[in-house]
Amino acid sequence: MSDSFSLPPDLQQALDLFRAQFAEQLPARLAEAAQGLEACLAHPDDDDRLRELHRVLHRLAGSAGTFGMPEFGAACRVIEDMLEALLARHPRGRDDFGAVERALAALPRPAAPAA
Repeated sequence: MSDSFSLPPDLQQALDLFRAQFAEQLPARLAEAAQGLEACLAHPDDDDRLRELHRVLHRLAGSAGTFGMPEFGAACRVIEDMLEALLARHPRGRDDFGAVERALAALPRPAAPAA
């Protein structure tokens, strides 16, 4: 019995399409994260804004892993963990977001994975 698993061609085509769509949407999703960070910097003690930024990073992390970008997903997950720690901190100030700001700026901009 082979250890290798291959998808049926039609399922593989669908997965390849989803991967390409994720890669195409990535700049907009990263812009959404940047906007969320700006909102948090403007209102650092607002839990709702912080939860929204967390949601954006959570979706990026999960989608990246699903669509063949595990390193990018892991980097997003690190930021997600930072945001969870910030949610537990009260009061929060703008300076508390420095590590998140640097990590978001350092996120790799991955190319679409090979099919």
